[in-house]
Amino acid sequence: MFPIKGKKKVAIIAGSSKTAAAITDQLSALFGAFIEFYGFSQKSWNNDSNYDMVLISTQTIFTRELAPKIKPGTVILIIRRTLLRTSWEKVMAIPVGSKLLMVNDEKDSAEETIALLRELGAGHIELFPYYPEIQNCPPYPSAITPGEGQLVPDGVTRVIDIGERVIDVSTLVDILTQFNLLHSDARDILSVYSESIITRSQGIQITMQGLIHTKLLLQQTLDMVQDGVIAYDMNGKITFFNSAAQALFDCTVQEAVQLTVNSLFARVKIDLDALTEEFSEALLQIKKHKVLASRQIIEENGHSTGGVLTLKAARHVEEQELKLRLHAKGYHAKYSFDDLVTTSSRMKKVVEQAEKMANSDLAVLILGESGTGKELFAHAIHQASTRSSYPFVAVNCSSLPDNLLESELFGYEEGAFTGARKGGKPGLFEQAHKGTIFLDEIGDISPNMQSRLLRVLQQKEVLKVGGTRLLPVDVRVIAATNRDLARMVNDGAFRADLYYRLKVLQLLIPPLRERKEDIPLLSAHFLRRRGADEQLVEPLLASLFRHDWHGNVRELENAMEYVAFMNDPNLSASDIPGLDEGDERELAETSPNEVPLQLYHSAPNNERFILNLIYQAKTSGRNAGRRSLVEQARQNGVVIHETKVRSIIEKLRSEGLIEVSTGRGGITLTEKGYHLCCGNTEKGKTGVMGVMGG
Repeated sequence: MFPIKGKKKVAIIAGSSKTAAAITDQLSALFGAFIEFYGFSQKSWNNDSNYDMVLISTQTIFTRELAPKIKPGTVILIIRRTLLRTSWEKVMAIPVGSKLLMVNDEKDSAEETIALLRELGAGHIELFPYYPEIQNCPPYPSAITPGEGQLVPDGVTRVIDIGERVIDVSTLVDILTQFNLLHSDARDILSVYSESIITRSQGIQITMQGLIHTKLLLQQTLDMVQDGVIAYDMNGKITFFNSAAQALFDCTVQEAVQLTVNSLFARVKIDLDALTEEFSEALLQIKKHKVLASRQIIEENGHSTGGVLTLKAARHVEEQELKLRLHAKGYHAKYSFDDLVTTSSRMKKVVEQAEKMANSDLAVLILGESGTGKELFAHAIHQASTRSSYPFVAVNCSSLPDNLLESELFGYEEGAFTGARKGGKPGLFEQAHKGTIFLDEIGDISPNMQSRLLRVLQQKEVLKVGGTRLLPVDVRVIAATNRDLARMVNDGAFRADLYYRLKVLQLLIPPLRERKEDIPLLSAHFLRRRGADEQLVEPLLASLFRHDWHGNVRELENAMEYVAFMNDPNLSASDIPGLDEGDERELAETSPNEVPLQLYHSAPNNERFILNLIYQAKTSGRNAGRRSLVEQARQNGVVIHETKVRSIIEKLRSEGLIEVSTGRGGITLTEKGYHLCCGNTEKGKTGVMGVMGG
């Protein structure tokens, strides 16, 4: 660094002597070898000496009543302040939307610091100026201060000290340029210094980056929508052209921005000037596409600055309207796999199979007795499929005569038969386009309908009654029946080719009598759904287990409807229409060792005692783990060790009376175990849990 003869003298005037001293120290540390700096508060400034330059710490000093008097001809600069990079990073780390006090010794300083942070790009937080003389201050729990921590008010629990503001590089360059000192040594100092601060130009850059990001985000969003979007300026020149518009006009963005909006439409033989200045959903033909076009004029200060055109493909509008109409008609799935009430290992396998089938577009054939829940499975499969946002149309094939079923499924043309609706009617296959059609009781359709249905499955086309034009349809078929279709095929009552088309994927729903251990769970579910007390079922369980349930889950649901309606804790099985009579009498005649609800305190260590504890837990909806069984025994006045319970459980499992699973499933009774608890000593099959009837 070379010596400087006759150093320049620079005075610094600030609102307080503390601020003046801080600025003087900063400048002296940087350029003290070239320039002499003298600091003054506004009150101590006397204008006695001659200075080559006067630096003012803030613009507001000139606006005060006692503005400093400076000799004519003196160079005056307003100091621009900024933050150290480390301080700025503290500010940017504050969560978005935070409200903080800006604490400083003077109102002007606090407001200037807030303005500085805004200029540097900290627009994500809300700041309120705080200074000693302030009267009303919001009770913000956090504060920022530039080295004035002693002024932070009581009640503030978090203080972020960003240190004193430092001088911006632009001010340093102005000072050095004024004195012709911008030589290599000074430039080296500036280079090192600029790396430690955030310059105001960087703040502008951050703001611009935010604006650019917002613009890109808007453009990406508009590129994702199905509608074409075209924006243009006051001269008609195109300024925005999204991807949907590119596809419609077969024109790139680069080509479009060279055109006016009128010349673009002239390419497809549309005269925009022939339309009104603003219009909504005008039907236009753009090449091969019919679109609904709308134009909105953009105005600023009462003057037109351009406009925006939106172009909706008419087929998209038709599809959306079709979805809304069909949803209003109830053509949507009402159930999902979450509505299946089961914890049975066998039924869980059926559900797993159905969930896998949902991921395919292949036809599904659901077999099972009436009331087992076939329709519920059909709803759930559609709901879990990729077609879930499209219609789910269900039709009971046995509820309509042949001629009506044909017109319902395939639709009819105007005049196809006497009484046909004017304009004709779309069929259910047509209305299920893109979605799923559920054909319940498929085993009851006539040979003629079997032939027509086979054509739909093979050709993916339907022919309306009285029509001559084949209509392509994209529909997944799920069929269900309670009949033995395989036997019907052998007997010639059902077409073999249709049967094999339908049973690509097959699902067999077991009847309730083969999964009776689900009866307590389902009964409680149906009572809970009706707002009734679940405990109403407890005195009826023995009879419920004895019943054969030829109507399956639907019959059980009806029985619980009756129980919920009567709402009588003294209700007996003989009071419920349809239940086998004599169940209560047979139960009363069983020996004490066969009564399910009696605990055997005299022999607490035997298997029957633990089995009945499990029975009581499951029928009341409680967990039946080892620890809970120990606690349940203790509540009944019996002390038994968990080790003993573990060995008994293992023995019960080996005898096929219980199933043990990990997690929340815990211990469950098999059907054999339920029969034993209910006084039926006959061995039953290992049961499965049920589903809601359908």
